[in-house]
Amino acid sequence: MPLFTDGLLDEVRNSVNIVSLISEYVALRKRGRNHVARCPFHAEKTPSFNVNEEKQIFHCFGCGVGGDAFKFMMMVEQLSFPEAVRRLAERHGITIPQNLPSAGAQSGDADLDVLRKAMTEAAAFYHHQLVDADDGQSSLFQLIPMAVTRETIERFHLGYSPARGDTLIQHLLKKGLSVKNLEECGLAKRSDDGYRHYDAFRNRVMFPITDIQGRVIAFGGRALGDSPPKYLNSPETRLYNKSRNLYGLSLAREGIKRTDFAILVEGYMDLIVPYQSGIDNVVASLGTSLTPQQVKLLGRYTREVVVNYDPDSAGIAATQRSLDLFLEEDFRVKVLRLPDGQDPDAFIRKSGAAEYRNRLRESTSYLDFVLETAVRGQGTMDSPRNKVQVLNAVLPYLAKLPNAVERSDYVFQFARKLRIEDKLLLAEVRKAAQQKRTQLPEARIVSVGAMKFAEKRLLQLLLGSTELQSQMLPRCSSDDFTGLATERIFAAVLEAFGNSQVATFEQLHQRFMDQAEQTLLAQIQIEELPESPTRETAESLLSALRRLRLLSFKQKILSEIAEAAQRKDELVLNRLIEQRVHLDRQLVSLSRK
Repeated sequence: MPLFTDGLLDEVRNSVNIVSLISEYVALRKRGRNHVARCPFHAEKTPSFNVNEEKQIFHCFGCGVGGDAFKFMMMVEQLSFPEAVRRLAERHGITIPQNLPSAGAQSGDADLDVLRKAMTEAAAFYHHQLVDADDGQSSLFQLIPMAVTRETIERFHLGYSPARGDTLIQHLLKKGLSVKNLEECGLAKRSDDGYRHYDAFRNRVMFPITDIQGRVIAFGGRALGDSPPKYLNSPETRLYNKSRNLYGLSLAREGIKRTDFAILVEGYMDLIVPYQSGIDNVVASLGTSLTPQQVKLLGRYTREVVVNYDPDSAGIAATQRSLDLFLEEDFRVKVLRLPDGQDPDAFIRKSGAAEYRNRLRESTSYLDFVLETAVRGQGTMDSPRNKVQVLNAVLPYLAKLPNAVERSDYVFQFARKLRIEDKLLLAEVRKAAQQKRTQLPEARIVSVGAMKFAEKRLLQLLLGSTELQSQMLPRCSSDDFTGLATERIFAAVLEAFGNSQVATFEQLHQRFMDQAEQTLLAQIQIEELPESPTRETAESLLSALRRLRLLSFKQKILSEIAEAAQRKDELVLNRLIEQRVHLDRQLVSLSRK
């Protein structure tokens, strides 16, 4: 006996518009008689997935899959044929007679229906506790200061889990559910002694997590008071796999398709507050551990994303990890970093949705984000080595750009930002970008970093005169030589002096055997001094190096001032202006000596 009659299958099939169905999973574009998109079943850059509304079929010319609405549901939701039929029938209000084998023979389906009922009833119970019951008023008042409106509470079906131990369990038992059902979907836990059960969520603001169809599959609970952990999430169940879901996607998918880009944030409130403000293309990854499956899920609706994770160290690291995942799936990626360490929730409540939209429009490319992060990690860009380290952080991402002209353009942008003026160094970077290399040869780069006249001549004087070493080195510090091509050579000279030793060319050649500094030493040693070494000449050279260092630092401060002014970050701007004024005073003082 067939599971479903032909008449029932025709009724379900005829109720479905395949274009509307598939557009819930991928961003379709009309092309001639068909609608096209990137295939949701294999990775591709050029859309080859076609949907024909007249024939109510789909076919991918890339991987060869195709079929009708039932087949699509089976593939995209990983369902059996009976499950796909029942899912579509349920969506369109078609009742499947209970005497059909499909209703009872598929015990797995029936079990899932019970779990879905448990989650739906739990969401309704939590919501009632928040908005109607006395116990929920304290949590409702905590939500209101967060600028969450009553309308938003209803839209996201927010709730409250009572503090008492088994309130939810007792409520759901009256609904015909068993404790085993509640354990299986993460709503109840067994005590350590094994003799009783208690609610998994207690005294928490509850955030229902839904699948793409809007059905509740899990919960997140935010603690009221100081009870750890601050956030408690449902465990993985047969309904819920964290790595395959994005919070808010069922509400945001239309906004994502309309704007053709998504905003990715971390947590519940980072999504809810922007959404409430009319920014409806935002989804949350439920923490900072974005997965390849979540990226593929988002890729059904768009290929452009703005990552707006929290600006703390964990958020920055997570943003960099997300770049690799998005680029692997051929996304166009930008990064939004908000000022003063604010997350989207706090920023919008403080500065408003209009300013957040302005920041969105000014989001930086992922390459600029990688560069800025690497620069911050190095601290100073005065040293050729540090510049090489920064470039080595950027080159793997630069190599992913298929367009050679675009790669070359970024090289010049980065060279300007890093103040790379040496022509040989710039040529090496351009060559690496053109060849899609992911690393620069550090030893070679440092050797081509031109020595400044003052550092070369001062080393010649010091290494040629024991007397000058004793006169000049007590007045020097490692800061005087930071960022120079010969920084490590000067450090070795100062170290020898600190150990009551005299530095010589021979000792330094031995110390820097087979290193870039040995090439620099040979260049210094081979040149003849045009004048006899004097203390006055050495002091003049040292002053020149100090002035160059201050001017370089001032240039860096001026660049940061321009960036802070563009971001309208008053706090950072004022601090940088104070640093510039202090530098100007140092430069004036130095010029008087």
